[in-house]
Amino acid sequence: MTAQTEHRLKMALWAIPLIFSAGSFYAVATVGGADTAERVEQIEEGLKIHTALKAHPVGEAKMETILMEQRELRRDMADAGENIAAICSAIPGARCK
Repeated sequence: MTAQTEHRLKMALWAIPLIFSAGSFYAVATVGGADTAERVEQIEEGLKIHTALKAHPVGEAKMETILMEQRELRRDMADAGENIAAICSAIPGARCK
């Protein structure tokens, strides 16, 4: 194999992935934009229908109940923390953090 043939072979081996990459990028850039916009519209329409349902899983009343339970849980956690601190301080030589 001559040096010129070897050089052409190397050029072809480097050029083929670049050409395929450029073609793939072009396909994604031209076709993907319209398809993505259409899919986003479909998803937004489905979301509007879902949130408009009366039986929507996270209604205002349910959200208020969740928040109330969360507040109660935080109070219970604070009480438990105070109790643990009191128990820890009552034990002589305890290494409390």
